[in-house]
Amino acid sequence: MRLAVFVALLLCGFAGISVPDDGDFVLVSYNVENLFDTIDNPDTADDEFTPDGERHWDSYRYYQKLKHLWKVLAATTFDDFPDVIGFYEVENRDVVNDLINKTPLWNGHYQIFHRESLDRRGIDIAILYRPETFQPIDTSTIRIVFDGADSSYHTRDIMYMKGVAKVSDDTIHIFANHWPSRYGGYSATDVLRCRAASVLRRKVDSIFANNQCAKVLCIGDFNDNPDNMSVNDFLKARTDLDNVEPGSLYNVSHYLWREKGLWSYWYQGNGDFLDQVIASGDLLGGKGLHFSIDDASPLNEKFLLNEDGSIFRTYLGPRYTGGYSDHLPVVIRMRVGD
Repeated sequence: MRLAVFVALLLCGFAGISVPDDGDFVLVSYNVENLFDTIDNPDTADDEFTPDGERHWDSYRYYQKLKHLWKVLAATTFDDFPDVIGFYEVENRDVVNDLINKTPLWNGHYQIFHRESLDRRGIDIAILYRPETFQPIDTSTIRIVFDGADSSYHTRDIMYMKGVAKVSDDTIHIFANHWPSRYGGYSATDVLRCRAASVLRRKVDSIFANNQCAKVLCIGDFNDNPDNMSVNDFLKARTDLDNVEPGSLYNVSHYLWREKGLWSYWYQGNGDFLDQVIASGDLLGGKGLHFSIDDASPLNEKFLLNEDGSIFRTYLGPRYTGGYSDHLPVVIRMRVGD
């Protein structure tokens, strides 16, 4: 397996990329910026991602995108594949299948957890996992329902996967999120993300009610920064990381953004941290499988960035630029120990 990955890295021409030492269990969270196929779905607003659409999305650009995403994922680990990958902005299961089967990712033997959401554009969340290193024991989708004037609004479901990391036999609860966007303005849409945060918090509390020492990980594109109200007041993710306690959530992204100056998204000259990592106290400070606040980081290799330091994205508005994504992937390297 490791030899196959190394050979693939050589073939892709980036074996010299500097990658931190792998942990015992590696998880990647990545908004891949509109991974659409080229087929018009009459039930969703995907017309712009067709050959005759505004973005002239054709087979060449689609397969170039798959190749790019494989290159990014291969760069997250040097001699093996990530154990779990959370993807955001995938149109359907077919595009995820193509990414696995039409790139060297097939060597990872990934299985897919995906469900179609009610999102107007048809974009979904998918979780990939390697059965030889991670065994799911429960999966579900969590629908976010809005009240009042927003009752007709639909967003992506929260994807929940409970499974066992075979390296340590620890159970992990993974929540993959893609909260409502800021399209229409921050103030006008803030209530939507606060609602998503409340739904997620109730699910986490139901886990803590049974086990204060549960290892919980909330990841994904929150479309908010770590200091916004949705995360602070509704999800109640704490930022005091010096003395973590079981039964609480802690925002690792707040430390990475405010203390280390890292970011995962670039907007109007500013680096934001929308792709957050929020973990339970036991996952940060407990026994068995865990990670420290410095074991999570966006991947910011040079090939992912423009010369001015901004992200080399697939599209800039309607203009095709041929890059990778408008987000950086976030990599979490967990370790086993007392």
